Amino acid sequence: MKTPTASRRLAHRWASAGMTLIELMMVVVILGILAGVGAFTYSSYLRRSRSQEARTMLASIAAREDAYRSEFSTYCAAGSMGAPTALGLSNAWPATAPTSARVPFLVSGMPQEWLQLGFRPVGDVRYRYVVVVGTPPLAPPSPYDSGFSAAPNQDLWYVAEAYGNLDGDSVISTFGIFSGNSNTIRVVNETE
Repeated sequence: MKTPTASRRLAHRWASAGMTLIELMMVVVILGILAGVGAFTYSSYLRRSRSQEARTMLASIAAREDAYRSEFSTYCAAGSMGAPTALGLSNAWPATAPTSARVPFLVSGMPQEWLQLGFRPVGDVRYRYVVVVGTPPLAPPSPYDSGFSAAPNQDLWYVAEAYGNLDGDSVISTFGIFSGNSNTIRVVNETE
């Protein structure tokens, strides 16, 4: 019986302990796929968490509007031009369109209506905000007008919206809240 030499034993151990080039390439491809999925998931999570600002601020606006109405028997309209009569990005405050970077909300030249409403965000914001109010028989703008009747017994109303563009493309995300259903926030293109 022939015994393997030391060099054969070393070569056999070396060959069985290593990886082939194909195995190494497969590991690299799998790691690349996992990194790509992880990066996409993280950026999506980041946008969703940043969009939480709009929900929080609209809930705050709704609470402020209810308090304002209990004191003054009306709602307070607020936007970039004082008391706007229509929803829209051009009527929203702050005047500069926020993106993923934050901008100051409380600045000089800010419309007085925001201060009257008592809406003062802590820190800078990523969204623009507007509040439009109405009295009967004027109906709220679409799509908030569903179920609204122009009957004389109809109540005062407000609609508040937040507009943002967190990923910097041409698609704007819109969050809205209506006094007739202030527990529900309407969302269009949340993560764009």
